[in-house]
Amino acid sequence: MAQSSLTIGRVTADLELKTSQNMNPYVRFSLAEDVGFGESRTTQFPQVWARGENAKHLIKGNVKKGSLIWVSGPITLEEFTKRDGSPDKRLKITLENWGYTPIGKPKSIDSDLPRDEAPEPDDPSPSAPAEEIDGERQELPE
Repeated sequence: MAQSSLTIGRVTADLELKTSQNMNPYVRFSLAEDVGFGESRTTQFPQVWARGENAKHLIKGNVKKGSLIWVSGPITLEEFTKRDGSPDKRLKITLENWGYTPIGKPKSIDSDLPRDEAPEPDDPSPSAPAEEIDGERQELPE
């Protein structure tokens, strides 16, 4: 039985939508996933298989080489034969769900203003109605 996995990594090559012999669309690609910390940090390359609508959504979502995405689905250790004829194993994820991974923190509204131009906490701002009360700094009405 395959164990479900959530993996985050960068796509290693541009995706190509292909069609199986049964005329079903599919996409196969690898993710570069960093594992571990410090000197023991390594990169592994699980192979992701997406079929049907999942494959089409990846293409429509403009996933390409370098995209940082998360994928989830059953993960298996698959045996395969290398081009030189020697046996090997790889991690294979059968895609059930995916999404882009946000990079960095969103900026706050005040982060673009110089420190002395940022609105004071007691000043009413256009986005906040004057009747709002900050319970941390002002007494609450009874």
